[in-house]
Amino acid sequence: MGIHAFIVPIRDLETHAVLPGIEINDCGHKIGLNGVDNGALRFRSVRIPRDNLLNRFGDVARDGKYTSSLPTINKRFAATLGELVGGRVSLAYSSVGILKVAVTIAVRYALLRQQFGPPKQPEISVLDYQSHQHKLMPMLASAYAFHFARQYLVDKYSEMKKTNDEDISADVHVLSSGLKSYITSYTAKSISICRESCGGHGYAAVNRFGGLRNDHDIFQTFEGDNTVLLQQVPIGILYKAYFCNIWWLYLKYCTVPLITMLL
Repeated sequence: MGIHAFIVPIRDLETHAVLPGIEINDCGHKIGLNGVDNGALRFRSVRIPRDNLLNRFGDVARDGKYTSSLPTINKRFAATLGELVGGRVSLAYSSVGILKVAVTIAVRYALLRQQFGPPKQPEISVLDYQSHQHKLMPMLASAYAFHFARQYLVDKYSEMKKTNDEDISADVHVLSSGLKSYITSYTAKSISICRESCGGHGYAAVNRFGGLRNDHDIFQTFEGDNTVLLQQVPIGILYKAYFCNIWWLYLKYCTVPLITMLL
């Protein structure tokens, strides 16, 4: 009948011992985000009571009859995994914050660091060099753009949670998939550029680039791999354009991404 969510007890409420049929393993030390306690669960012949089913999208009666408000397995699959949208929204939001920190550090350093200049005159700020401006200014502008984009996404997500409107949910799915993948990939590359822009000083741990890079890197994989999420964007727009007969939307947003993927 599709994917469904259950609440599964893993420990005895009194002794806290692991229940039979359940194995818990720690993921060990990670590249970053070690304050997050990740682990792995393995279930072997664990029986789950019927009452433990999270039955918003589907339910099972005592006689074994299955009912659902959603008519197909695909729709139930989408609705169940739709809860991941909230994670994508939060990752896009957090990634912008990390980009702001990295760019702020790099720009401030570039303003204070002086290097070379006209003969017999004081050295000038490295930010006055066009090559340095070409590195940092696009990232600074993108940080502003992403700030407003993420705020729009959060507002749409809030509206979706309040109304449960299917059209809004579809829009949020496309927006969150696209923004999460694009912003996190952009930020990951930008952190390295910001570190390089600070020269040898940028390699010092006190400048935080190492910690920012290591903690942020997993954002590209959290809540869906970025490559797969980007493919969700043209598919979602194409689906909406087809059923709404909005062919200009298809031509404008789908043709180039689809051709790019084929190439």
